[in-house]
Amino acid sequence: MRKFVLASFAVAAVLSASLAFARDPIRDGKLEVKPAKDDHFEAAEYTLGKAELYGYVSDLKETKKITGIMLLRGDKATPNQKHLIAITAKAQQLEAFIDLDGKVQTLVDPTPSPDTAPPAIDNAGAAATAPPAATPATTTPATTDPGH
Repeated sequence: MRKFVLASFAVAAVLSASLAFARDPIRDGKLEVKPAKDDHFEAAEYTLGKAELYGYVSDLKETKKITGIMLLRGDKATPNQKHLIAITAKAQQLEAFIDLDGKVQTLVDPTPSPDTAPPAIDNAGAAATAPPAATPATTTPATTDPGH
């Protein structure tokens, strides 16, 4: 009976170790994440928000030496989820990829940052510029000579 219990524990340990390995979210040096509800992500058995994703990616970059982030099921991801992956990868100096119907391609941020937006155009077709700021007139106080 004792050998049977020990053998059962050994089988359970091997099985749990193999399942943990099977759920490894890293393939070819890229962290694979899936879109989840409410702009969250799933990586292995974890559900991650924006801050958790950033910390998780940072940790894996240091410990597992990942080189990129792969957004699986990209057709189901919201534009904000794509944006979060793009900016997280950029901040961590990693590559961002997206899987669209089995085709892997580089992820392009769907929401450009405001500093990269082109300038507004006025009605004449030229870039709008702000009028020069008016400088207040400086007046010098009248000098009075009390001795006269």
